[in-house]
Amino acid sequence: MAMTAEQDKSENASGAHAASLLLVDDDPEIREEMKSYLSANGMAVAEAADAESALKVFSEGKFDLIILDLLLGSDNGFDVLREIRKTHLTPCIMVTGQGEATDKVVGLELGADDYVVKPVNLRELLARIRALLRRSGNSGGSSTRRGSGSADGPDEANSRWKFDPHRRRLSTPDGALVPLTTAECDLLIELVAHEGNPQTREELCRRVFNRQWQPYDRSLDSIVVKLRRKLEPNPDHPMVIKTIRGKGYLFTGFPSGD
Repeated sequence: MAMTAEQDKSENASGAHAASLLLVDDDPEIREEMKSYLSANGMAVAEAADAESALKVFSEGKFDLIILDLLLGSDNGFDVLREIRKTHLTPCIMVTGQGEATDKVVGLELGADDYVVKPVNLRELLARIRALLRRSGNSGGSSTRRGSGSADGPDEANSRWKFDPHRRRLSTPDGALVPLTTAECDLLIELVAHEGNPQTREELCRRVFNRQWQPYDRSLDSIVVKLRRKLEPNPDHPMVIKTIRGKGYLFTGFPSGD
């Protein structure tokens, strides 16, 4: 185990340097295990056990990244992230014991940058932290604020597609509601939850229709065609839902404009 820790420290020396993390989890044993491992790998870790203390600690410090549990006793991690995103763009990894795609979509829609499911593999978590810190530039994300002069100000926020999987509502950047059938919404939830990762027809059929995919089954492809008509700037040349030949489909993200 000592060799493993030394190896991880060496890797950190070439990646994120003394990153400051805020760890929010209501389970003291999980916090202790995570903090011990991350601290041994060069991270400075502050802790919080509930929503109130998390927001207080966050407001008093400057953090490069947040590790945020979804369920915080009677509190909700979504509420914590929603408050933080009103003023800060600090990278956030959400942690939950639930594998529901809708929870992942809501977290991502609120501004989470990554998502892991309990029981957490600590080496995987460390790798995700380092990757996210590299993408964000490890520049002290809590100092980046939303505002009229920021790169992600109100005008840009209002120019985005909005998808609420709980209410099953999709709206265009100009606020118009996009009608979705039950199957279209179920498929979109799965695609958005796995944005950037190709999904096979077998996986999508199992999760959306609760049945095994058959080569002659075109129901999934038919729904993709209908979604493309509603999402793609040019449905004949899809860029939002791409076909991965011999595999399935890849959701690349909502289009940047209407």
